[in-house]
Amino acid sequence: MSLDPAADEKLLPDSLTLKPNRLRWLMVFLIAAGFVAIAAWIGPDDPVLFYGAGGFFVLCALIAAPLMFGVGASLKLGRQGFSCRTLFRTFRREWRECSPFYPVSTGLQTHVGFSTQQDEAAHPGLAAANRAFIGASGMLPENFGLNAEELADLMNAFRARALCQNA
Repeated sequence: MSLDPAADEKLLPDSLTLKPNRLRWLMVFLIAAGFVAIAAWIGPDDPVLFYGAGGFFVLCALIAAPLMFGVGASLKLGRQGFSCRTLFRTFRREWRECSPFYPVSTGLQTHVGFSTQQDEAAHPGLAAANRAFIGASGMLPENFGLNAEELADLMNAFRARALCQNA
C-alpha cells in the first residue's frame, strides 16, 4: 500500500476478512495427534504420562481442529474499524481509537501491536505491563496468513483511509 490515502481509497475494498494460516494449524493438529498416539501406545501403565501428556495434547488438537478448517478465527477490516475473533472471544476497535499498527516481537514470534485509549483506561496495569514487554498495549493474536509487517501495512492503510474520511 502507498502512503497516499487517496490512492489507497481506490485500491482498498470496503471490507476484507482474513483467516489464519490453515497449513500452520494443520501442522499443530498433526503434531498433537502424534503425541496423543504415543501416549495411547504407552498406555495407562504410566498414568502421569497417559493422562497428563495425552490429555494436554488432546486439548491442543481440539483447539487446532477448527482453526485448521478456517472457522475458529478471523480478522475483519472495514471502513469504521476492525474486529478480531478467536475461538472464545471477539474484540472490536475503531480506527480512530487506534495508534498506528507496527510489528512487535514476543520472543520467537512477531505479531502486530497497537495501542488504544480504550485498552489503557479499561486495564491500566495490564496495558503498562504490555507496553514494557512488547512495546504496545494491545496485540493481534495471529498474523492471519501474512507476515507481521504486511499485516501492519494493510491495517495502517485501512486506518489512514478512515482517518482521512473523518477529517
